[in-house]
Amino acid sequence: MQKRPFIIDCDTGTDDAIAIIAALYSEEVEVKAITSVNGNVEHKYVCHNNLNLMEYLDQKVPVAKGANMPFRDNGLHANDGTHGKTGLGDLTLPEAQHSEFDPRIASQLIHDVAVEEKGELELLVIGPMTNIAIALLQYPDLPGLIKHIWFMGGAAVGGNVNTTAEFNIWVDPEAAHVVMGSGIPMTMVGLDVTLKAAMIEEDAAELRACGTRAANFVADLLDYMFRRRDMGQEDALMHDALALGAALCPDCLVCKDCYVDIECFGQYTRGHTAVDLKGRSGKKPNVSVALEIDVPMFRRWLVDAVKKSAKLGDK
Repeated sequence: MQKRPFIIDCDTGTDDAIAIIAALYSEEVEVKAITSVNGNVEHKYVCHNNLNLMEYLDQKVPVAKGANMPFRDNGLHANDGTHGKTGLGDLTLPEAQHSEFDPRIASQLIHDVAVEEKGELELLVIGPMTNIAIALLQYPDLPGLIKHIWFMGGAAVGGNVNTTAEFNIWVDPEAAHVVMGSGIPMTMVGLDVTLKAAMIEEDAAELRACGTRAANFVADLLDYMFRRRDMGQEDALMHDALALGAALCPDCLVCKDCYVDIECFGQYTRGHTAVDLKGRSGKKPNVSVALEIDVPMFRRWLVDAVKKSAKLGDK
């Protein structure tokens, strides 16, 4: 079976790391590169999380640095502690000793790989969309070279930063607006479904029993999330892994094609994903929007995806 080429653009991030691991050991995906963006934590932590994780798992995947600020820095973004100080909860990966960052910036790497893959490249975008928007503005041919974008962001109803905006879109709505208007086929996996995608203690126990380095690391991340939940904070929500699930386990979601744009100027609504659920805009749908989730199916898929690390000789 020919694997699907993916680039993962992320702001790693606890659930980002889990999504990355699930993709790395997938039998369907070849991760061509990982690019970093400012988001959950400062970019200086994000990029090193990605490089350290690749070396920790002995994965030879190019890692590139990307944008360290959004298009318009509103000065409001700060780490709220959800992902810990450096992004991986209370876990610390060994510093990479034998790996270096790819010399290309994220936008160039994305374009280079897209050209190499001749229209087959898919993007898993699980942080703010700054790198993708920069690449689109730099390379006018890029929309014709990307097969699909799977992104975690937005919400048809409600937000988690304020009453209307979801975090990834809120950080850089101008970038998201560029991406929504690109014409690239895309699937939006937002809060409508990700707020239901919670893992449980039995999932962590099953992963720990698997015994691989990758499975143990995911179990450790989940344990951090359970402790966070028990202190009254966010549950063990797999926001970002669910975006990968949309690509690899599509039956776990019900989606609807809608016209989607981003509010960039509203005093109270900046960062809002305007999802035309009822078709009142008269505009052609440009995004497949996830609206319902089969949580047990998703949890089963994610645990099995990480456990595949045992088949690939992970220790």
